[in-house]
Amino acid sequence: MKLIHIVVAALLFGTSLPLPPSPPGKPLIGHFDVIPAQNPEFAYIQWGKQFDSDILYFNVLGRHIIVLNSVKAANDLLDKRGANYASRPRFVQYEVMGWGITLTFLRWGPRFKLHRKLLQSSFTASNIKQYRPIQQDEARRAVKDILSRPDDWEILTRRFSTAVVMRIGFGVSITKDDDPYIQMADDANHATTNGGTPASTIVDFFPLIRFLPNWLARSAALRHAREAGPAIQRLHDTPWAATEKELEAGTNSQPSFMRTYLEKIANDAKEGRKSEITVADIKGAAGAISIAGGNTTWSTIVVFILNMLLNPHVQKKVQAELDAVVGPDRLPTFEDRDHLKYLDYCIQETYRWAPLSPVGVPHASIQDDEYKGYFIPKGSVVYANARAMTHDESVYKDPGTFNPDRYIPEEQGGAGEPYPQGQFGFGRRACPGRHLASAGVYIAMATILATMNIVPKIGQDGKEVPPVVGMSNGLSSHPDHFDCDFKARTPKSEQLLRKIDS
Repeated sequence: MKLIHIVVAALLFGTSLPLPPSPPGKPLIGHFDVIPAQNPEFAYIQWGKQFDSDILYFNVLGRHIIVLNSVKAANDLLDKRGANYASRPRFVQYEVMGWGITLTFLRWGPRFKLHRKLLQSSFTASNIKQYRPIQQDEARRAVKDILSRPDDWEILTRRFSTAVVMRIGFGVSITKDDDPYIQMADDANHATTNGGTPASTIVDFFPLIRFLPNWLARSAALRHAREAGPAIQRLHDTPWAATEKELEAGTNSQPSFMRTYLEKIANDAKEGRKSEITVADIKGAAGAISIAGGNTTWSTIVVFILNMLLNPHVQKKVQAELDAVVGPDRLPTFEDRDHLKYLDYCIQETYRWAPLSPVGVPHASIQDDEYKGYFIPKGSVVYANARAMTHDESVYKDPGTFNPDRYIPEEQGGAGEPYPQGQFGFGRRACPGRHLASAGVYIAMATILATMNIVPKIGQDGKEVPPVVGMSNGLSSHPDHFDCDFKARTPKSEQLLRKIDS
């Protein structure tokens, strides 16, 4: 097999280095019908074991694809050689949807650098502290409502994550479950997360198909992208129009990402300067905050709740820590976070147990490269297989088990296993909103577990309803619907929740 890869590399690229190992392909189409369309991360794991390699190669219709199955490989290439892997392939499918000017999907160049600067400067670990009151306020409102309406817990946790990003990104306050902005964000999230694995749909390989009518293109992916377009457009245009109108009328003084840069454009124009930022840039960057921040926070919270339900002994251990640190007379705050180590272990284990983007958004190599004696062609699409990394049996004992104790340091009697890496990406494409998302998960789960028990739902037959354990497939992954219930832990905790906003 290695001889074949040496010959192919020599003929195509004029190098004596072999391509990374891969399963057999077919003439012309290569591995087009070899890679599974659904959940390819599991197949990549099996091929990695088969070839005893953490780097794999695939050729799909002439496109070179590299899959990295270990943290070390991702660190070595995407972090340490970040300049060569800072670009993206072209995502035609997501362009059709309306995500052409969004940091997540932008290729390397001036616009990418501008968007990264805008978002990184706004969401550094120190800068996000200004948003703590928003996150804490929305978390407490959501948990109070869950106490009264436990059957609506998914709606209410979704409202929490959406409300936070809408207030921070657009200065929009959400006060009710059926707020139009929630539906708008939900529509955009659903459209995006069900758009298929990035750079892998038929329209990504044959871009001209995008100009064909649906009946001729015969592509379910393209049809989905076209149907998703209006939802993505509303997410970009509606908050912008509202913010612009409020600024003109002077009726909204609430700070937001969009307001900050809208004012900058206005000031530049007033002083006769040409602004480096356009309206399209602000809409695209704010849209990225909404789609990435809201969806990842909500999905992580749902995975966390699922595992508290499945592992009541872990839930009790977190609650014991909360009782010791916070006590019975108040609700958790961000000032408690450094003292809630076991809760942090649980959050890290949530990221590891079910990575939200199993194969991530792919990078693209800018120049030819070599790694471990293998040749990586220029323009290769590079996937970091987060599922393989977080379930690496050489790093994590019994990786399929949710076990926060795995992170307890060796000097404290634990295994001292490392925190997961890659859940927010690698290198120069790492998510700039990761600190904000992590803070949102913390305050939501601390507030829930300090005041309530997550318990099985009791069915009409008087028996516990077993939770369904399943994950969706696509750009991001989240649990399938499952039933559970929430009960106040004590009369005092119920009283604390009832007093919110009263």
